[in-house]
Amino acid sequence: MRGLVKRGTGRAFGVLLTLGLVTPAGAAPPGLNASAPLVLTNTTGGKNQDPSVDRGGRVAVFTSNVNHQTGVSVPAIGAFDFDGSGNGTTPVGAAPPNPACPTCAVGDPTAGNLFVWHRRAYAGDAPNTIRQLTFSTTGGFAANRFPDLDSTGQWIAWDSADDHTGGNPEGNREIFLHSLADGSITQITDTTGGSDAANRYASIADGGARVAFESTRDFAAAACLRPDGVTACGNADGNNEIYVWDRASGQLTQVTATTGGDGTANSRPRISPEGNLLAFQSTRDFSGALSGGIACAQLDGSACVNDGNAEVMRFHLVSRELLQVTETANSGPCAGTTSSERVETTRAGKWLVWQSKCEAQLNAGGCGSCGGNDEVFLADIARGQVIQVTISDGGFNRVPRIAAGGAWLAFESNREFLGGNLAHARTIYVLRRSSRPATAGTARPVQLVEDAGLGLAQSPRTIASTVAFTGGFNTAIEILGVSRNGRFVCFDNRKGVGNQEIWLLDRKL
Repeated sequence: MRGLVKRGTGRAFGVLLTLGLVTPAGAAPPGLNASAPLVLTNTTGGKNQDPSVDRGGRVAVFTSNVNHQTGVSVPAIGAFDFDGSGNGTTPVGAAPPNPACPTCAVGDPTAGNLFVWHRRAYAGDAPNTIRQLTFSTTGGFAANRFPDLDSTGQWIAWDSADDHTGGNPEGNREIFLHSLADGSITQITDTTGGSDAANRYASIADGGARVAFESTRDFAAAACLRPDGVTACGNADGNNEIYVWDRASGQLTQVTATTGGDGTANSRPRISPEGNLLAFQSTRDFSGALSGGIACAQLDGSACVNDGNAEVMRFHLVSRELLQVTETANSGPCAGTTSSERVETTRAGKWLVWQSKCEAQLNAGGCGSCGGNDEVFLADIARGQVIQVTISDGGFNRVPRIAAGGAWLAFESNREFLGGNLAHARTIYVLRRSSRPATAGTARPVQLVEDAGLGLAQSPRTIASTVAFTGGFNTAIEILGVSRNGRFVCFDNRKGVGNQEIWLLDRKL
């Protein structure tokens, strides 16, 4: 264990763990479980993307621009007991693997709409049923994007350029909330201007209690306050800021108040399941006095600083503490507004995961080839540790997600780990975050080391699964859906079925 020295200053940046563990004598070599994914949708054209799944793998929501009323049978990709009846792929009251869709509009246009899949019987529907939730007719595939399903499977937040409630005649992008229990839709933001960049990337807490999002709009005249509950909101320069909406009170809180950076200033917020912690990426400098009652510090307690590249941030909505998790120099592969991005958080914000090209700075002594390709990183906030989860010699490890409980991580990769994926095809890895040693002690984080020989040994206690697609898969993955316990992973893929479908990976199958 050692501190990461920042930019030759001698100042330690938290504690970074390099886990090139030596294989104990006589220990079995590490292995990789290959799980067969199961196709949830059955369409003959268009695309299905951006899935999100509930905590038990029983409900999934996604965006689609095709009609799901089809009589074509899906190939027998895998067996799945949809309703838990014990009779294999045949749910009670349905004839799979082709799911029914009682609310689907015949002859849907090319607009992207929200659909929800239920594994079990729900609201009068048979098991293995799809329902269409929105009915946009314009706007192309981006009409309704990036739905986020809460872990209870009852609430969905998303961004849309359509007018679902009569409150968006202008057609700029707004944030909406849907209740699966009563079918109601609430328009959370009501703004003008900004077009498709106005309000985006909704993230929802359990029970739909809070919704976080990014926005370029100025809410100074709205019912909006800074985190101290006193300071007025404002975004005169129209750059990207982070906001949180509280459903019970209707209160809108502007978390960040920065200048410059335009659409990259503060982006992609993710809210923890209980709704008290936010994670996001930022290119702004939070050093010095901050408005709204916010104080900012790094993991090691030093002052925040940013020279314009992307850094990982965490904010506590109750204590108003802003934590800068990474501090990297804007140079080499690490330069740019997406050098560290796509941060995700667990319950209570205990663990954060993200992808980064800054491995030479975040893990100078243990990053293998240190080539500046996208790697997966993990932060243990309580211990002040930053851990490089993947160590590879090229390609990519991207779009990481971490289960709300924090036990499992999932990400897309084209690297060879644990003796799998020799052809460097695109695949998904699901990795257990920690492994308890054979002797008594605290569970330790584990990582995946490229098999190409980087001078770092792979831990024999690493537990991981991958997708059993020969030759990889074709995908447009921008979002992975992961259940709270990490057992179920939803993703999009064209492999073996022609067009882009939604798939469900069950690690236990």
